[in-house]
Amino acid sequence: MYKYFVELEKLKDFKTYLIRESFNKNQDLHISNSAFTEDFLKRLNKIVSKIIIIDELIMALNESLIIKENDLLPFEDQLGIIEFFQYREEIYFKSHHILKEKINLTFNELKFILKDLYYIINYLVIFYPNYKDFLLKTQQEIKTLSDEMEIKTVIKLPSKNEDVIVTWPNAWYITPSGYLYNSGFGHKRGNLNYSYYDICNLLNHNKNIPSINYYQHINDILKRGYITYDEFQTYSNLMYKLPTVFTPEVEQELMRYKNILEMDKEEYKKMATFEFERSYQKNLITLIIGHLAAETSLFSSFIKINESLHKNEIITQLNHLTMNDLRDVLVRFSGFHKIESSIDNTITTSSLNGITEFSEYLKRGWNLQIIPRIIYDKNEDKLFEMDFNSSFVSKYLDDELSKYKGKGKILIKDK
Repeated sequence: MYKYFVELEKLKDFKTYLIRESFNKNQDLHISNSAFTEDFLKRLNKIVSKIIIIDELIMALNESLIIKENDLLPFEDQLGIIEFFQYREEIYFKSHHILKEKINLTFNELKFILKDLYYIINYLVIFYPNYKDFLLKTQQEIKTLSDEMEIKTVIKLPSKNEDVIVTWPNAWYITPSGYLYNSGFGHKRGNLNYSYYDICNLLNHNKNIPSINYYQHINDILKRGYITYDEFQTYSNLMYKLPTVFTPEVEQELMRYKNILEMDKEEYKKMATFEFERSYQKNLITLIIGHLAAETSLFSSFIKINESLHKNEIITQLNHLTMNDLRDVLVRFSGFHKIESSIDNTITTSSLNGITEFSEYLKRGWNLQIIPRIIYDKNEDKLFEMDFNSSFVSKYLDDELSKYKGKGKILIKDK
């Protein structure tokens, strides 16, 4: 018997609260003609010599030699080297020329240079490990000065309201394992199109379907009580951020992120992926675990075809029987149960046990539509559609209907 999901009674109330990605939500006012205070100039003067040394370290690196010498480094380090030279070529050269050619710097020019240096020092640590302490200490001094300049030149105003309430489409299923699944807004990973394409591709090449099992992942999410940004994006691919509650655990993740430069290479490799952007919203958790359960059930339903000697013919036959409609594949072959979007309070299933499995829904006035299952016959090594007119199936359904006492209607829909 499947759990009764009260969420299905008022689907318009199934909402999630997200933050719209925006590059234009900052309304701060910037002052361009600020003057340097005497105290600020004294402290700036103390690190000028360090800034010049760092500039020389940056410009001394030879791209072709560095890449050649480090072509056996891990991929992450090689990527860092490439990013450094791209940044130096496309952005940092402006700061370098200002340092070398200008005598009097404006406030904004200094801000620009300090910002560039602070960022590029992250890469210098890779090239000059013996200067790590010097580089990181100078980076912190640069940050202190930059923060003071930001306070002096920026008037903070409230951000534009980027909060958004997302109501999910009326595209719901109950998975064979009993989870609520929404196929989303068209992202081909979220609506299982990519997964089904992979299955078809494997069978067309007479290869076996792998065993995919995300139930441990589901249990982990339920145990910790939140989903991460990566989990949300893998499912939805939407341009939204998660409104994050800054719990002690989140603060800890942020602190780990800020301390990354203090780690040596081995510590960095052992460090877990940053997951400080997370959401404890119940509806988001329902969506993510539903997708994980749906993908698991889809792959599991095709495992039986691994025994076939004619896998490519089987998948061709299935697509013919379902007219290449994945929704039909999910319900008729993989055992999903669809919540109809055009008929109120109606569930479509191919399970002959649907009257029992959805008894709680039928008691509450929901309708049940039973359609023919597509079944793989191992002995004949082919698919066939269940015949509701056969004596065995017809008698079984008649017996089930004679015992039925629910409120909802039951429609037996033969092909």
